[in-house]
Amino acid sequence: MTEKEFAHIWIESIKSKLKSFPEDFINGSQCEEIILPGKVLFLPPPFFQSYQITNEVGDTVISTDDHFKAKYILYANRNKPLHVKVPVEQFKIYEAVRDYEKHIDSFLKEMEKEFKQLFPNSKGFKRISIQVFSTLNLARQ
Repeated sequence: MTEKEFAHIWIESIKSKLKSFPEDFINGSQCEEIILPGKVLFLPPPFFQSYQITNEVGDTVISTDDHFKAKYILYANRNKPLHVKVPVEQFKIYEAVRDYEKHIDSFLKEMEKEFKQLFPNSKGFKRISIQVFSTLNLARQ
């Protein structure tokens, strides 16, 4: 097996096992709906402890002082929806982000373990993992 084939196998594996964010992580929480532009969003470093979620030209789409809410919106924007449900309770946002990151990290850990077994002398895991996550439009903030 080549590293390219390894990446393809993992892309397909993650596709089949990936839970939907935020739907699979908010568990019936009371939510508010936030309108999104349906485009790629970015999370630059905080500015005076405020997180400005921006679009590709740098325009601020959403501003928040809650790091987990910023991450929540960024993760929910994976498929570029026009709106997203965000829990009203701050702790529910935190739980959803925490659980989603554990879910994503579990793929990364499994993939790294298998990569090291198949390619013990390769130093290409970081490149392969970035390729797999990029192909699936997954971000880990």
